[in-house]
Amino acid sequence: TEYFDRIGDCHFCFAPKGLGYWSNRLYEVLFAGCIPVILSDEIGLPFASFVDWTSFSLKWPMAEVTPELVQHLEHLLADKWEQVESMHASVVRNRCWFDYNSDDPDCSPYLGILRELH
Repeated sequence: TEYFDRIGDCHFCFAPKGLGYWSNRLYEVLFAGCIPVILSDEIGLPFASFVDWTSFSLKWPMAEVTPELVQHLEHLLADKWEQVESMHASVVRNRCWFDYNSDDPDCSPYLGILRELH
């Protein structure tokens, strides 16, 4: 759809909280290859014990969602391009943890759940 094409062309995508503390938007942007900008103070990120979320996402406080956020993202694109590229690569490396059809035998939600339960 046009929505997924559009977010697939972006470097950063907002992932606001939903009605609860999380939203499908986080997974949508990961699968589109976009670096998530998580806008939820209370979100519990899955597999946080072994997935380094800071390597491929940004978490921004809800109270500080101001033009400064856009300025920060623009700064990253203009002055920290290597960091942005590294985050993109990490999105691709880590999204298998959320892909129930993952072909990677060492990375899938099933393995992630088992790892968390162990």
